[in-house]
Amino acid sequence: MSLSSFQKRLLQQDIELLKPDFHQFTSAYHRSLCSRKLTMSVPEHESITKRSYILYCALNKVVSHLDDLLQVTPFIHYLANNLSFLNVSFEDIDILCDAFIETRKSYMHHINTQLQQAWLQAMRIFANIVKSYLFAYSNVVSFSAYCPARLSS
Repeated sequence: MSLSSFQKRLLQQDIELLKPDFHQFTSAYHRSLCSRKLTMSVPEHESITKRSYILYCALNKVVSHLDDLLQVTPFIHYLANNLSFLNVSFEDIDILCDAFIETRKSYMHHINTQLQQAWLQAMRIFANIVKSYLFAYSNVVSFSAYCPARLSS
């Protein structure tokens, strides 16, 4: 599971559009997080806004390499370690990704279906890597486990 080159290009163009106002975007994202039922410790608004450039660089790096999972996975593991210090739960990962998508949609209204699908795919990849790393989660079912279960139903 990775991004197509077309999806990667869409996301890179979108990130460039976000760049001039990324500070405001991170503020909107923080407000969105604060309105959700997270079990993790959400960093203070000031902490996030001070690091908005670092967050932009991290987002840009992840998106730039999502078509090469071997290259980007160690960096996502590094980001996951940072989340673990905030006591992130398995469910929090999906909430973080959903909040990002919703903030992105509300922040700039020209998001089209292809761009939205690209962001959803990117968030799915990110969430699966983080969950696998932090919680030993896998959404892969072995063929040998699938067949007997299917035959008995």
